[in-house]
Amino acid sequence: MHALVSGVFILLCTALLAAQPLPTQFTDQAAALGITARNVSGSTQEYIVETAVGGTAFFDYDSDGDVDLYVANGSRFEGFPPGQEPTNYLYRNHGDRFVDVTTAAGVGDTSWSMGCAAADYDNDGDLDLYVTNFGRNTFYQNRGDGTFEDVTEKAGGGDERWGVGCAFGDTDLDGDVDLYVANYIDFSRDYTSTVPCVWKNVDIFCGPRGLLPAGDVFYRNNGDGTLADRSEEAGIAGAKYYGYGVVFGDFDRNGWPDIFVANDSAPNNLYQNQGDGTFVDEGLSAGVAYSGDGTEQGCMGAAVGDYDNDGYFDIFVTNFEGEYNTLYKNQRGGFFLDVSFVSRVAARGTPEVGWGTGFFDFDNDGDQDLFAANGHTYPQADLPHTNSSYAEPNFLYQNLGDGTFAEVSERAGPGFALVEVSRGASFADYDRDGDIDIFVLNLNSTPNLLRNDGGNEGNYLQIATVGTRSNRDGIGTRIEISAEGKRQVAEVRSGTSFLSHSDLKVHFGLGTAPIVESVVLHWPSGTVQTLRDVAANQVLTVREPAD
Repeated sequence: MHALVSGVFILLCTALLAAQPLPTQFTDQAAALGITARNVSGSTQEYIVETAVGGTAFFDYDSDGDVDLYVANGSRFEGFPPGQEPTNYLYRNHGDRFVDVTTAAGVGDTSWSMGCAAADYDNDGDLDLYVTNFGRNTFYQNRGDGTFEDVTEKAGGGDERWGVGCAFGDTDLDGDVDLYVANYIDFSRDYTSTVPCVWKNVDIFCGPRGLLPAGDVFYRNNGDGTLADRSEEAGIAGAKYYGYGVVFGDFDRNGWPDIFVANDSAPNNLYQNQGDGTFVDEGLSAGVAYSGDGTEQGCMGAAVGDYDNDGYFDIFVTNFEGEYNTLYKNQRGGFFLDVSFVSRVAARGTPEVGWGTGFFDFDNDGDQDLFAANGHTYPQADLPHTNSSYAEPNFLYQNLGDGTFAEVSERAGPGFALVEVSRGASFADYDRDGDIDIFVLNLNSTPNLLRNDGGNEGNYLQIATVGTRSNRDGIGTRIEISAEGKRQVAEVRSGTSFLSHSDLKVHFGLGTAPIVESVVLHWPSGTVQTLRDVAANQVLTVREPAD
């Protein structure tokens, strides 16, 4: 009897705890801060192009120390009257508000834009911007005076295919960043699908299965302000799948950045860098091409982080309804294991369609948590018999520090009570208060800026890298820290999530630790730099030693 009573008491306590709000709460501040531009993506929702828009980027374009915001926008097939075309948006962070500077900065692309990523590709000290489109992509060079120049024609990178995810990384370690662009479908409204376009006995738009994949492209930075398509030479051109999310990461810790590509309804790619300008797709042998049961998934977004603090980067992928979001644990030695159910990230996710995602320590306790933006692909999901919905709530997974996660969205404040058709997501400490906030783009709606309130009850350290021998942003730098016996590792990364880009500064939650005993930076140049006894609760700028 005593054991029974004790068991009931424990269950009641667990239930009460689960109902309590988290100390960290998220609130939507987008409208209050002036971020009000409405996304436009199609009008009829008859074609798959209309559902894929979603890129956002947190990046400090004016080098004033706080992150600004770029938002990709779409279009519609019937077009718009002259002067009424929707544009992409650039918002400058003024601390207490965001101001639309799109026109003044010269980045109001009126293409049907998809994704974006930022990096200092010419090593001149400011961040440039690459935008993928349904049609020719656009490359903006930062002039350093608050304006950009469209250098697509003279620099290269203006691929005409349907570009989606993109990311920068210094693949040959020559001191400048290269560019990978995932392409989706070789799309035409006149194409006929080779498979029925039906979902739950409802006619839907076609794709991706049954349509032609476009094939990805890899650009080598020539170091003179131009990019060269080296897809064939690099071993990228052979695989033609429906690319979506792209992310760089040194998964085998050999110093050479590898590339993970999340493919929709096709095997994923893990391009292992051979160190000679070429890549080999090890997705199948590494265990990340399929889910743990050997199934192709409708992969959308991808995130990389060390969730178990073992020093090796793991991969999280968001997927389609009826599947589950997949967490691949890095087993070292070139192998990954699908631990989605063991880690409990698959406990919820089956009814939803996942898109933007990221590892981030929202409560500053020293463990990487997870976010997933959700929203269905088909408007027909609102039909009663589908048992689905077009607009869906987003997910927040709290890392419990034992290899498992708890889905805590309902306890995370009013920002997670919002129900939208969400797509891209970016992460940054936009208000510089020591915790990470989230920007979410919503299809044919206004966006959300989820301010993190309370995450900074734990200490933190943010690190901004400045390369000298390495690329100017230090992209690809692996940073290892140790604080009160806890070790963490992160990497400076450009391009991640779903067609999006997050702040280049690396954020470490420290819990109660007031001092970080050691910070070790492994720069792309091969230089290893060690700092000792670094104070918590600061943004630390680290410049690579010149020799």
